[in-house]
Amino acid sequence: MRLRWTTLKMLFATGVLYLIMMGTTFSSLGVVLPHMIPSLGMNFGQAGIGFTLLTLAAGTSSMLPAVTIRRWNARVTILLGVLTLLLAYGTLAASPTPLVYYIGATLLGVGFSMIGAVPALHILGGWDQQRRSLVFGAYLAMGGLGGALWPTVVETTIAGFGGWRAYWWTMAGLIAITGTIAVSIIRERPVESAAEILEDETNAWTLSEALRTPQFYIIASAIAATYLIASTVNAFTISYLTLIGVSTTIAVITFSIQSSCHAAFPLLMGGIAGRVGVKALLVLGLVIQTIGMVGLAKGTSLPVLIVFAIGVGGGYGTIFLATTLSLQEYFGRTNYPQIFGSNQLFTTVAVLGPALVGRVADLTGRFDLSFFGLAGILALTAAGTAMLRPPVRRGGLVPANSTG
Repeated sequence: MRLRWTTLKMLFATGVLYLIMMGTTFSSLGVVLPHMIPSLGMNFGQAGIGFTLLTLAAGTSSMLPAVTIRRWNARVTILLGVLTLLLAYGTLAASPTPLVYYIGATLLGVGFSMIGAVPALHILGGWDQQRRSLVFGAYLAMGGLGGALWPTVVETTIAGFGGWRAYWWTMAGLIAITGTIAVSIIRERPVESAAEILEDETNAWTLSEALRTPQFYIIASAIAATYLIASTVNAFTISYLTLIGVSTTIAVITFSIQSSCHAAFPLLMGGIAGRVGVKALLVLGLVIQTIGMVGLAKGTSLPVLIVFAIGVGGGYGTIFLATTLSLQEYFGRTNYPQIFGSNQLFTTVAVLGPALVGRVADLTGRFDLSFFGLAGILALTAAGTAMLRPPVRRGGLVPANSTG
């Protein structure tokens, strides 16, 4: 399928920002922290608070883009996100104390929401409805690519420019340049006809209507579960694998494969979403990730570790794509930013993952029990998702083109 030139421009502009944002938030903070800790006089507990604040800020600010899109538009929202990230990088670069580091980490979380999926998918969904799944998949793949590449970018920049402060200043310069270019390109598609207005209004669920459907909460449980897995895996995979006797080199390679699958699967699944339907895609992602977590719990051989890497990384990419598609397909495009942002609020549960798993490991000396437990949560979520049906509004209206 060939994409329109305008769609490609919007995909490039929003995708590059998403790549940088994904790379410089969750995927790089943990790599920079070992360099920041001695300089700021922090212990590991203090350093970990920054991760908690980043996750909380990203989750609790997920409704903010919907507010700014309604007040202004998605382009202004992305501009505000660029400015927020610029302020975050500058704050982190200039941090003299842990308190200022916490402020920078919180700003990273807000920038994560403002520049990310809510405004970008609102723009992309407007320009090419027929190829929506492919476009969304390509966009999410670019974010996954940022996550896979950025640890290397961090180390290279720190080594080449002389320290962790130089890394954050470099990121500030990068987002200033790319953000200016992207915002100059981004445009929202104007509604072209009365027929389009009528179709949007016919299929448009309000946020309050969506919140009264079980479908909204089933989708929310799926995205919350995969964020819970992602935060836990990012925190403990390498430590766990080295603890059970896997070499550091193999552990790092496994983690890299997982990140690569996170990048590749949204694009791969975006190509088939229109044929299999969003419900099947969501169930598939949850099943794949369940198998991956069992593989991690049993991770004593290379083949099993590859199952983990493909399952968890590929499952995450598939679930994120499927939830974004299903929310727009089930509830329409008009109020998508508010509905998607509200759904993302449930991802704040991810802050519990590392804390609970770490506590269980302290008490039992084992991580595999927690990993089996997380696999069970995914399996139960998959079973509930298998019963998902498109919601029906009062008056019997069903969203158009529904394939759930």
